[in-house]
Amino acid sequence: MSKFDPAGFNLKERTQDHKSLGVLRQDEIRAKSTSDYLEPLLWGGIGRARSGCGAALVGTPEQILWKINRYMDMGIRAFILSGYPLIEECELFGNHVLPYLSTVKLSMVQGRTPASEPVTPLTTAVLR
Repeated sequence: MSKFDPAGFNLKERTQDHKSLGVLRQDEIRAKSTSDYLEPLLWGGIGRARSGCGAALVGTPEQILWKINRYMDMGIRAFILSGYPLIEECELFGNHVLPYLSTVKLSMVQGRTPASEPVTPLTTAVLR
């Protein structure tokens, strides 16, 4: 990202959702920031280059674990996480953060777990 030049190439504006309410809201928040940090450990600079989720958790594994737990304390229960470079970040996260996170099944938390496995083409339904 340190070499990204939005004036020279902007992948973000080539996407279909670059004018969605969520992306525009992130742009507003980013415009008010002097450092691209939207809050401690949450860097919004990635949103200058790409659309969709435009923020990244940055820090040591301990800091990332603290931040995710803070979000969970606020009631957030689902996260979509990725990293750059992808394979290396997956390994780091899997080794140094994931083992220390408590996990839940959202269907159980929300009281929406079926009493038995539903019959669908992906489970036990007869394929036609």
